[in-house]
Order: sequence, then C-alpha cells, then structure tokens
Amino acid sequence: MRKPLIAIFVLLASQSFGATYELTEKVVLKPQLDARLVEVWIPVPYENEWQKVRDLKVESPFTYLLQKDDEYGNRFIYIRKEGGLKEPVEIKITAVVEREEVKPKEMEYPVPLRYYLSDRLVPVSKFKKMAFSITKGEKSDIKKVKAIYNYVVSSMKYDKSGKGWGRGDAIWACDAKRGNCTDFHSLFIALSRAVNVPAVFEIGLPVNKDGEIKGYHCWVLAFPEGYAYGIDASEAAKHPEKKEYFFGHLDNRRIGITRGRDILLSPPQHGERLNYIYKAYEEVDLELSNGVDTYYFVRRLNVSSE
Repeated sequence: MRKPLIAIFVLLASQSFGATYELTEKVVLKPQLDARLVEVWIPVPYENEWQKVRDLKVESPFTYLLQKDDEYGNRFIYIRKEGGLKEPVEIKITAVVEREEVKPKEMEYPVPLRYYLSDRLVPVSKFKKMAFSITKGEKSDIKKVKAIYNYVVSSMKYDKSGKGWGRGDAIWACDAKRGNCTDFHSLFIALSRAVNVPAVFEIGLPVNKDGEIKGYHCWVLAFPEGYAYGIDASEAAKHPEKKEYFFGHLDNRRIGITRGRDILLSPPQHGERLNYIYKAYEEVDLELSNGVDTYYFVRRLNVSSE
C-alpha cells in the first residue's frame, strides 16, 4: 500500500466573508490494469472577490501539481501516473471555502476579452437579431441586461424531462424554452454578449445542508457598464418571489468550482475542450476515460443571514 502524500496550501484571506464551509472532494480512480499512462485533472474551487479558499489539503498516493489555466484562471490538481492501476485509488482534497454574497459592484480591473466571445454551444452572432429585438428602446447596458434577464426568466421553464437539457446549448434552449440552470444561463450569456455586454458562466455546488452534495448549480457574472452583476435566472424562474433579487445578487449558499466553457485544462488535455467541468477528468493512454468518480461533501462552519 502506498503511503499517501499530504500537502497543505495555506491561503490567507484578509476580508470577512458571510459564509464559511469545509469542503471535501473525494476522487476514486478505478483499476486500469493495462494502462501505460493515467492522467487526472481534479478541479478545486476558484478564487475571486466573493470567494476565497484557505487550508487547501491534498492527500494522494501519487505526486501531483497544483495548476492554473491561462484562459479562465481555473485551478486543478494534476496527477500523471505511468503504468496501470491494479486497485482502486482514492484522492482526497479538503479546503475551507469562504463565500460572500454577490452584489452589484464596480470592477477595478478590465473584463477579459474572452467574456465577449462565442462558445461552441453559445454562438453569439446567431443571437444578435433576437437580442436587439428584446432590448429595443433601452439606452443603458444595465437596462439591456435587465430586459434580457426578464425575457429568459419569463420565457423559459425549469424542466429536466426528456432529452436535450443540461448541455448548455443556447440554440436548443431558445427553441425548447426549457431546461436546467445550464440551459437558462447559456441563453442569457448568448443574448448578453450579442449586445456587447460581457458575461461569464460559473459552475459549482449548491449548499443547502451538511453532507454529500449531489449534482451541481451554475450561474452568471455579467458586466454592464463596468459593474459586476450576479445573475441566477433559473433560481428566479423556480422562485418568482426572488426574481428581483437574482438580478444583480447571488446568495452565499453556493461554492464556485470553475468558470467558463470550452475548457482547456492545465496542462492541456489530449481530447477536445470540455463543455464545462466541475468533477475530475481522466485520460488513459491519451484518450478520455470513464474510470473516475467524484464525490463532494460539505460542512457549514458559519453562514450569516442575507
């Protein structure tokens, strides 16, 4: 039995945050008896003005690197293992995540160019005519974004029945007028970028109670007129009484894992770019493998009312 390597990355946060969580990410690699090379990328929570990570601890039987991608600043634990795996292997990552409520805030740095551009499933040019129609008569970018938000919330239904939902295909969402958070926010981003308002997709974990978190949640940061606005159109559709709140605000009962679409990992994967990522990704002999499972557990250390 290999003795686990344990490393602790201590990150200090200077500001006070409204919610503090202890997050545990357990990754299980299945046996790969005939493999010559096993590579694993494990996402760890990002950091920004509203989220900080401290006391990041990694327990792994293999050596690893903490990497960051250039495009979005997402962070990954990267493991490269030459030879096969004779038995299941567990990698455990724990961290203390501090999360603050997102409120409209003037940004102190330029918005990345990437936030204006298309993704494979979010083709901005195809939505220009529709976006101009929705925002007709609105002079300010903030009012344009509000008109787009109102359209998405009122025209789409949170509905995960059948097939097609969950991919974040903006054209599909526009036609089907239903889906989950990925679909809501893909349509919102397509329309927002189509009127030249940058926006970025973020994906992570909903935190409603202690214990295992199954599934994911996603949302948007939009940047009209140099301000950051939190957008959660799917929650607004499910909870109409919170519609005004979720235009501009995001509650702190969430943990962000990664941002962006068409993800290029660090170091780059050998397969195609990933639609989005919030769980571990594995390649065996330079090809995509389904031999990895990811489990998230959370314990609330402190959550203030908002």
